[in-house]
Amino acid sequence: MAARAAADPWARRVEPDVIDELRSAELMTIGQPSANGGQELDWITYLEVNAALAEGCPSTAWHSCVGNAHAWLVGHWPDAAQEEIYGGGPDQYVAGVLVDRGDATPVDGGWRLSGFWPFGSGIDHAGWVILGGHFPTPDGDGQVSGMFVLPASDVSALDDWHANGLRATGSSSIVVDEVFVPEHRFVAGEVLASGDTPGMARNTGWIQRSSLMPTLAYALVPPALGAARASLAAFAEEVDGKVISHVDVLQTDWPLTHRQFAEAHALVDQGELLMRRTAELLIETALNGESLELPLRARVRLDCAYAVRRCLEATQSIYLATGGRGVRDSNRIGRLQADLQAINMHAITALDPALEAYGRILMGHPPRTPRL
Repeated sequence: MAARAAADPWARRVEPDVIDELRSAELMTIGQPSANGGQELDWITYLEVNAALAEGCPSTAWHSCVGNAHAWLVGHWPDAAQEEIYGGGPDQYVAGVLVDRGDATPVDGGWRLSGFWPFGSGIDHAGWVILGGHFPTPDGDGQVSGMFVLPASDVSALDDWHANGLRATGSSSIVVDEVFVPEHRFVAGEVLASGDTPGMARNTGWIQRSSLMPTLAYALVPPALGAARASLAAFAEEVDGKVISHVDVLQTDWPLTHRQFAEAHALVDQGELLMRRTAELLIETALNGESLELPLRARVRLDCAYAVRRCLEATQSIYLATGGRGVRDSNRIGRLQADLQAINMHAITALDPALEAYGRILMGHPPRTPRL
């Protein structure tokens, strides 16, 4: 995986044969319900598998995480939708943008959906797409928000993914123009958040009871851990035999390097511990049939944001310690740092909104972040 990533560091898409290999190894069905041909493995396994993938290529791991998260999410749809999606077999890649950006107009039997959704990771490999949208309530005084599922053939992908980080995720913008979506392929946001969804009767395994937004936030953190681990390994190779200019000492003999490397390892360990704490919480509450209360949901969001930030900080510190050679395009730590910056800039893993939401709750105020 690492060799493929290094072969073309400017690639904007993961090659289809890589996705086929992930499917063959059953890495795309970790969180997928068993009724849809999935494995329903636990969230610790999910972390370890996708972090290992990211050590080779964070963009490939991002594809795996997006596909797994959306396969889990689709398990909440009505039977008719799940049978439609997985009727051709379990290896269906579901892409999507879950933000409420689409405008839907009610029509007989469903809706007409239009909209523009940026950051459609994996759209090049998708057979189906989940898109967030809204439509007016029957009385016209409000809006119903939720998520629509469409076949990929009903959407258009713009060739507009030119990014510094996670370059190969192919996260192009998605456009839909007046496409009909039948009723069975929509679930309201409040229904999804409640945990009592149409798909629960079909998918009775514990994993489907994981709380919605905490699970989706956690789903994005494994690539950060793998990228940070890869940067640590790359740094050890980078400094081996290197003499520090103007100091005339081997970098591996310099006390400052020892401190920098140890601190970077400690930061990655902190990130991993937060990730594992979240995984254990999701598993425990789902096994007990419980839903996370608001303070814990906010803490999970913060734990995920802090975890990916710690991984970024670790990589940034050792990247600076590589010296002038680090600015080369070929420097792997620099590319990994860019990938980690991209992960930290995602709306769900952004640190400042997570800090504010949890801080407000701790101080007795309602959060201003609606999607917890």
